[in-house]
Amino acid sequence: MEIKVFVVDDEERQRKSIIRHVDWQRYGMRVSGEAEAAEEAIKMAHAEPPDVLITDIRMLGMDGLQLSAIMRTLNPQLHVIMITGYEEFEYARTAVGLGVDAFLVKPVLFDELEGILYDINSSIQAAWAKSEEEQRLKVQLDTFKPMARDKFLQELLHGLILTEEELVSRASSLNLFKQSQTYRVMVLLVEMNTRNPMPQQEHQGLLTSICDVAASGLGNVLAASMTTQRGHLVLILQDISPVVLRQGAEAVMASLRRDNQDLYGGSLYAGLGPEVTGPGHICDSFRLAQRAVNQRLISQEQKLYIWENSEDKTASAVKSIEDLIQEFLEGLGVGDSQTSLGLLGEIMRRLAKDARMDGAQLRSLCMHLVSAASRVAGEIGDIGSQIGSEKELWEEMLECPSDYELMRETVRMVTRCCEFVAERKKSPTQMMIQHALEYMHEHYDDNLSLRDVAEHVFLSPNYVGELFRTELGVSFTDQLIQIRVNKAKELLQLPQLKLYEVAQRVGYQNIGYFNTVFKKVTGYTPKQYRSYIGIGTGHSD
Repeated sequence: MEIKVFVVDDEERQRKSIIRHVDWQRYGMRVSGEAEAAEEAIKMAHAEPPDVLITDIRMLGMDGLQLSAIMRTLNPQLHVIMITGYEEFEYARTAVGLGVDAFLVKPVLFDELEGILYDINSSIQAAWAKSEEEQRLKVQLDTFKPMARDKFLQELLHGLILTEEELVSRASSLNLFKQSQTYRVMVLLVEMNTRNPMPQQEHQGLLTSICDVAASGLGNVLAASMTTQRGHLVLILQDISPVVLRQGAEAVMASLRRDNQDLYGGSLYAGLGPEVTGPGHICDSFRLAQRAVNQRLISQEQKLYIWENSEDKTASAVKSIEDLIQEFLEGLGVGDSQTSLGLLGEIMRRLAKDARMDGAQLRSLCMHLVSAASRVAGEIGDIGSQIGSEKELWEEMLECPSDYELMRETVRMVTRCCEFVAERKKSPTQMMIQHALEYMHEHYDDNLSLRDVAEHVFLSPNYVGELFRTELGVSFTDQLIQIRVNKAKELLQLPQLKLYEVAQRVGYQNIGYFNTVFKKVTGYTPKQYRSYIGIGTGHSD
């Protein structure tokens, strides 16, 4: 790039002398304008503003000080060299306060002028280099910002951000969650025909289309959106009343079905989590939104499922860290990245809150978790080439200066293992749950146990039990009871069947226990239920 120079002086001989005697190319400069009067120079500058202005301080009409001030409005980075007579020296010094780089006393000494031009060239080149570097960094940031945003949201949804300070800092850098007080998570998914699966590229295009429609329908209440490892669209909603939320969600669902059903033929479902206060609890709303939308696996009578109560009434007894780690590793082994990350978040939050755990215990548990995760990943492929050997991982962890840094490093390493396994296995947890439910519907009348179902899907009973709680929000036992009671309702409509026969057909040999379970679920005994629906048995049960 050339540096453009204007020479403005009402003395033609001095003006021509300056232009003729300087080797402008040597300083990367070109005289792009010369003028006798300030007004003429200003007209030219509107077409091509100069980088350097050389002007006499005294001219007819507008003087050099006024000219440089006007020129600087056209180019704020303008460099000014002021020429003055000896008798005007004190007056010229006021130019320094106006941002003038240097002034020369007549007659101009060209060695002195060229020394000033050399310094100005160095200054401009440095400024240009800095500007180019800033632009390059901006392009890089613009390129990586979506990746950083997705990583932040993924960690937020799974509870992997360990401190409020880190959450606020990262959210602020990404311009997220600045003023809102309350949030709710909405999970949208398209369930396609498994016999005719949609190509990955088309599926991604569909998700983008759904996100655009949802963003348009929800407007300012949509704080952020992302796609999960399972290909579900997650919408984080902010500061919205329950009534407006339900109306907006139903309107968005109707719009999405109308716009997409003809093109893709899939079924669209949505789950809404409860309202939470502050972005630090968004992971809780996400967890329950997932459970809400998974209710479609039990009953597909509706398209929008809302987790009505903010309290998770199905929460199991507090498990030990060791049990959580075991469940995490089993989920990791089958490639269930989303469940694994959720369990990892629970493990790390438990570790962060355990005041009884000293530094040595924490380090030992973190090292065990990283080692176990890397070994599971190592059974799938060469994870060591991506995150290092087990020995190298331990060395990195031993160098962590604080408990917080140790836990952050643990999250980073283990998350990479989860992603590595998920990319290679792509194991659909939803299909496991679906197969388990199908098996339960086929064998509800047997003496069915959790172990029977687990063996059918080739997983451990503990892990399958955890999947029921995390994915559906119910225990295996409660789900089996619900299936049996629903079937009993159908059989109770057949008046020829005695109550004990109904009980036996749904898997209960003890009529008294059947009565107790049925009443607990429906509020009626089986006999009362028959009376309520207007069916008499004609039998003395």
